[in-house]
Amino acid sequence: MPRLLRILLPLVAVVVLAAPLRADESVLATVRDRAVTAQEIKQSLTIPLYDLEMEKYRLVRRALDKKIAAELLARAAAAAGRSVSAYVTEQLQAQLATLSDEEVEARFQQAIASGSKQPNKQQIRNQLLQERARHGLHLLLERLSDEANVSVSLRPPDPPVIQLTFEDDPAVGPPTAPVTIVEYGDFECPICKESVAILEQLRSLYPDQVRVVYRDFPLAAHPRARSAAEAAQCAYAQGEFWAYHDALYAHAPDLPNYVELAARLHLDTQTFNNCLMSVAPKAAVSKDLQEAERLGLSGTPTFFVNGRYMSGFQTLETMRQAVDRALLDAGAVKLPQPHADSGR
Repeated sequence: MPRLLRILLPLVAVVVLAAPLRADESVLATVRDRAVTAQEIKQSLTIPLYDLEMEKYRLVRRALDKKIAAELLARAAAAAGRSVSAYVTEQLQAQLATLSDEEVEARFQQAIASGSKQPNKQQIRNQLLQERARHGLHLLLERLSDEANVSVSLRPPDPPVIQLTFEDDPAVGPPTAPVTIVEYGDFECPICKESVAILEQLRSLYPDQVRVVYRDFPLAAHPRARSAAEAAQCAYAQGEFWAYHDALYAHAPDLPNYVELAARLHLDTQTFNNCLMSVAPKAAVSKDLQEAERLGLSGTPTFFVNGRYMSGFQTLETMRQAVDRALLDAGAVKLPQPHADSGR
């Protein structure tokens, strides 16, 4: 989707879905008898503006890290009576010298097994040396940083907390759980596929504390994502959303025939097929899509942990940190112990 269209779509959704005007809201524009208020625009830009702030933070942090590294290496080199280049070479030389022919051969065989065309052993050796040099430099900078007591006061912006309402979306986990994770996903999204296992592990660690809600955000770049979402809604109508959800992601990105998949999962295929032909699943997916666009979401997966925004792939550790923070915020300070996988 062109960038300009991605920017404009959430604003169009705001105009279409605009709430009745309150006396304390300033009007920025009118479309016939509909008023577009400052509050509506502010709500639609909360997440995009945060994403911009995060990009700014990353740029500043990279520049800061380069400056710190240059300062550390210059000081260490001066103390050793060497140029920076000579000092770094001396520090890394021992690691580079230990690269063995066996390691080169192992990487060579991996390249052949992966189908690489005519792997070159000298190129592989150079690649391994570069990897060792990067790793060695990282360890060297960590050591110098510890010795210099480097402290960084720069902090990333705090992600926004969005108030979400829950209606009839597919959900798994105790309804009374103190933490609700809302995922906006796309059945052709490879990162969403990777996230399935992460969320399963998370639920096994927090069986009583976490509830997961799924919402559809089929991206325009994925031609079958919307039809897959509609098929999952038809499985949901028969009480089998999560089995169908897992099966779709297991096949992704090569999505299967939806009716055949329903049959394999022992759904009523006639009812399922009738559902696919109806407006109900299309309306359900459209509702989620409009909400995602109203929020200004731009990609999948997107998570909200008790409303706190998290974008893109998350490791189990980052998800645990988010859940622990939400538990503390909710007053549920007792953290869970590892628990056997509860499944779905």
